[in-house]
Amino acid sequence: MITTNRFATVLIAAVFALLLLSVSCKEDVIIYDDDDDTNAVVDDDDLTPTPGDDDDAPSASLVGIVLNAYGQPLGDVAVSILGTTSGAETDVTGRFRLDDLIPSDRAIITFRKETYARTSLPIELRENIENTIVQRMAVVDHIFSFDSGDGYTFGDEEPLKLEFSSDNVVDAQGELYNGSVIVEVTIFDLVSDADDGNEILATPGDFTAVNSVGEEKTLESYGMVQINMATPSGEDLQLGSQASMIRLPVQSLGTPPVVGDEISAWSYNETLGKWEEEAVGTVAEFEGSLVWEFEAPHFSTWNCDRPISTHGCLTGTVTDSAGSPRGGATVRAVGITYISTTTARTDQDGSFCLEVKNGETVWAEISYSIAGQTATQRTDPVSISPGQASCSLGEGTCNDLGTIPVDIQTCMSGMVVDAQGAPVSGQQIVSPSGGVATTDANGSFCMITPVFQTSEVFVLTEIDEVGYKPVRVYTQPGLPDCQAGCPNLAVIRPYDTTSCVHGSVVVNGQLAENLLVEVFDLEFPSVRIHSTLSNSDGSFCTSVPGGTNASVQIGAGDNLCGAETVNTDNIGGEGCADVGQTAECYSLNDFVCSL
Repeated sequence: MITTNRFATVLIAAVFALLLLSVSCKEDVIIYDDDDDTNAVVDDDDLTPTPGDDDDAPSASLVGIVLNAYGQPLGDVAVSILGTTSGAETDVTGRFRLDDLIPSDRAIITFRKETYARTSLPIELRENIENTIVQRMAVVDHIFSFDSGDGYTFGDEEPLKLEFSSDNVVDAQGELYNGSVIVEVTIFDLVSDADDGNEILATPGDFTAVNSVGEEKTLESYGMVQINMATPSGEDLQLGSQASMIRLPVQSLGTPPVVGDEISAWSYNETLGKWEEEAVGTVAEFEGSLVWEFEAPHFSTWNCDRPISTHGCLTGTVTDSAGSPRGGATVRAVGITYISTTTARTDQDGSFCLEVKNGETVWAEISYSIAGQTATQRTDPVSISPGQASCSLGEGTCNDLGTIPVDIQTCMSGMVVDAQGAPVSGQQIVSPSGGVATTDANGSFCMITPVFQTSEVFVLTEIDEVGYKPVRVYTQPGLPDCQAGCPNLAVIRPYDTTSCVHGSVVVNGQLAENLLVEVFDLEFPSVRIHSTLSNSDGSFCTSVPGGTNASVQIGAGDNLCGAETVNTDNIGGEGCADVGQTAECYSLNDFVCSL
């Protein structure tokens, strides 16, 4: 618990920490075998084995945050790098860190969590910087089982349909499997608004692909599905010699395909971190909606795509809030009027160039890290010029975003209201992880706070003041500018119900006067909700929040006399001012101590 004096110390430390934060040749790709924890070396001129234990070898680090589709943190996500034994799990805030990594032009970062679709992202790991990932994951949509000997049809009357032939499931060794098959199916939502569950940033890879004749392409998607099969104990299973029919709802943000169109089927190669053209599907109509059907030779993540043939480009320069260029920042362009993403890293001068589809609209997400703190910013929508332009070929004119300042901080605004919903002015608002603000005449406040962090926000109460219920806000990216509007909102209200407790304090055999009595809601154990002082006869009466578990603490610091926990679900009385020290208040045991 934070008492009056201790809280001031914590607050000063928090503000000081924020001030500190505000200051603040081609490499080889390593391939990892998911079925084996040992390093695997691919015999290719572009690939090299993991170096040995060389203290002088170049080293890189990777920090990141894993979120769900709605931007909330995901804990217990297993993060690993293919081709290495490096791995970590995200904490409750979704954060992870990996050190002593091998720099690479294209390292494949994988993310695994039960009941979430598998995903991975290729990233350039540079030395001497904190390489950064902000990754999202999609919840598995369907989980079901069937007997391998019987076969199964899923979704016969639905736009999504999967066919499983009998005796057509094999294990990792290619041997026929007999038994129960657990199937997980995820249809990635690629068309919802960015803040309303869109899963484009949860899809595997970065939409780079290799077509059937070995040409590098960037894809535009019309639908994506992931299908994984496993034994009840978790061993991966796969289709046998017979292909399986997949029917998938068509998704489109631009001009949709038409019935009869043939669109290639691309599967995600988890080892290469790229999509590979493997089959051709046909657009059809099912109960008035467009669907895409093809025969899948295996189950994995499948993508209905057309290669993007007309390109534009997007440039800019990333800086920190002080204007210093940020090399190694990750920039991801996301289509608004078409379904695709592209990824780039900034050069040492902070500059970047992204190839996108010309004549369309995109936004960009930019992120980097400073001392483990992640800075991130999303740009406004950008309309790409219709003319052909390219980063690699130097042709045409790119759309230039200019200088983009990105900060590890964002802002939080809000309001304090009374029990009737009227604004309350002059209240001091505190967030130990953020800052301090005071409500204006309209009850409003705004403060600067770190991004991607769950922050407690509360009213700092004085003796015998009304207690307000704290709130928790997981802060989303936005400019740390209270004048420009904040993406994070906190509305602070009094507790819906209030009860009261009373008791007496005896210290060294004498009734103790003016001893501090503090009340804490155990849901927010570091925030004082109410407080009072004991009377001249050692008695006290204090308010407690109703319908919760509260702790009543007598004294503070070196003068702590004791504490008692009270469940306030059924305590009578509205407050000490209404009932005084009567039986309508809950009676605590006398606090007896020696100080």
